[in-house]
Parts: sequence; C-alpha cells; structure tokens
Amino acid sequence: MIKPHGSDKLNPLYVADDAKRTALLKEAESLASIVISSAAAGNAVMLGSGYFNPLTGFMNKADSLMVAEHLKTTKGLFWPVPIVNMVKDASAIHGAKRIALRDPNVVGNRCWRSWTSRRSRSSRTPT
Repeated sequence: MIKPHGSDKLNPLYVADDAKRTALLKEAESLASIVISSAAAGNAVMLGSGYFNPLTGFMNKADSLMVAEHLKTTKGLFWPVPIVNMVKDASAIHGAKRIALRDPNVVGNRCWRSWTSRRSRSSRTPT
C-alpha cells in the first residue's frame, strides 16, 4: 500500500463500534450545536473517512492562512487547500467545550427547512 500523506498510517475518524457511535449521537443531542454549510458537512465526511489524513479536524486559523498563502500547514506539511468550517454566527457555541455540528442536508435542521421553503416558492409557475 502507498504510504498515506503526512503520516505512517491512515487515520480514519469514523466510529465503527455501534455502541460508541450511539452514545456519541445521544450526547450530541444535549450539546451546543450549529448548522454548518453543505461544504463543511462534506468536509466532515471526508475527515471522518480519513481522506484528509493526517488532519484530525478542521484547520485552525493559523493553518488555514498558511495553507492559503503558502500551500503548507504551520508544521510544513504540503496542503493545497484549507479545510475549514466557516459560519456567519457562532454565538450558539461560544464557550462550549464540545459541540455538535448539524448537517444542513438532514431533515429537521433549520437550514434544510428554509432552503426547501425558498426552493418551493421559486419553482411556482405564475398563473
């Protein structure tokens, strides 16, 4: 096997154990949460699958700026694009030690409902 970029082994973050995953999902229900963008949700899936190895989460500001300007992290690892989670308002999670990220494409999350409402209004044909 080809050696993964930036580390000696692949680093998937997906929780395969059903009991542990169920416990984490239950915990997430009580955590401060924020609805993220579709792009950030996609990046979260990629992080969980190990595609962004050796990253273990979204990049911090210092790494994001370094990658954007110099194509490498603050530790010198080549990285072509920042892996970020940009939000307009993070006040709902301010000061929280652990947070839950909510996928906007899942029914029941705010952004999904507002998107479908806008879409249904815009697709009406004039009478």
